[in-house]
Amino acid sequence: MFPKKFNKPPLKDNTSFEKVKLMSENSNELVVNPAPHIHGPMTKNRMMQYTFFAILSTLIVSMVLWSQVTTPSGWNLGLTLAICTVISVGLAVAFDFLIGKVASDSEVNTWSAAVFGLIVTGCYTLGFPSMAIGAEMGVPVEAPLAFYYVAIITVLGLVVFKKVMGLAGRKFVNPAAAAKFLVLLPGTAVTLLTSWHSITGMLSVPSLNGPIGLTTIVGSNGGGAGYPAFGGYLQSCYQLPTSMDIGTPESITQIMLLTKYHGWTGGACSIAVIIAGTALFILGRKYFKWRITASFLVSTAVLSLILSVAFGDADLIARLLFELFIGSSIFMAFFMATDPATTPYSGVGQIIFGVGLAVLTVIIQTFMGFFGGSLLALLIMNLLTPAIDKIRINKPFGR
Repeated sequence: MFPKKFNKPPLKDNTSFEKVKLMSENSNELVVNPAPHIHGPMTKNRMMQYTFFAILSTLIVSMVLWSQVTTPSGWNLGLTLAICTVISVGLAVAFDFLIGKVASDSEVNTWSAAVFGLIVTGCYTLGFPSMAIGAEMGVPVEAPLAFYYVAIITVLGLVVFKKVMGLAGRKFVNPAAAAKFLVLLPGTAVTLLTSWHSITGMLSVPSLNGPIGLTTIVGSNGGGAGYPAFGGYLQSCYQLPTSMDIGTPESITQIMLLTKYHGWTGGACSIAVIIAGTALFILGRKYFKWRITASFLVSTAVLSLILSVAFGDADLIARLLFELFIGSSIFMAFFMATDPATTPYSGVGQIIFGVGLAVLTVIIQTFMGFFGGSLLALLIMNLLTPAIDKIRINKPFGR
């Protein structure tokens, strides 16, 4: 039995195979569209729209929470965040439009630029830490200095890491993360390392490289003799400033899950991030890389528990709460680590990426004293993505 002769069906846009063949023979150019490569009802613009409103919702929650705080410079913290959002989104959209009009090979994508602007604000550190040495040391955690930093990061990230790098065919690092790291690199010791997050007196920042606890003093690594434990550090850094004046510290769990008043603006309320991120994944479950988020969170939790046992923590929840729900980790897990252009394509590759991201984050934060370790970990894993994409587990043909 010989198979019947069949005709090749026309393409979806009614272009015949003969026409495509003729076009390919007459042209030496290979046209490749930038990631994400989507085939189906979900378009790139729709993906960006969903992502925009998901991130915006988390920032609105942060604005509402922070509106009850006024920093030493006299700025309302919620208003500061709102202005930062307008600056970053406005500059991103404006520069995207201008570059698209000037450069013929650059696509104008307003929604993608707007999402980038929100991510810049969401991963920027603002707040009112009780132990901050901000104003006198020139640390950009308050207005109006924060406005200039947000503007510089937005322009640098969009022009260099999003547009110029995109011309190479693939973005190698997350644009917002790379721009923030580059701009703040000269002041890393002051802005990021824990040794500088202290004030004179009884308070000292505990190290994760040793036993920690929520309420008990656990030795030199827990803050030193006479110093509060890790839970005291979390309260002093993240709780509502007025609660310290009335002598009623907030619950550690409440601080880490609901109301952080310092750190990444997008992660001020971990529950809001989880709800918005999960809703985003449900809407586009076939298109968003939720495996990275899931593998990152699970691996982080497992590593935290292993280290708690290894170091002999006074309890198992202190390290777990910090590693999972610090603003940088939770916001990055849902809205930066899932960037379609700088992360692996295959499902297996995404799981490897998420696990590697968790391992690097925990190691950097534990042994380097870099509490924003997820940012550096993300850049490292982005650079490893081409190698991860080569790892494929293929099923035998016909199975």
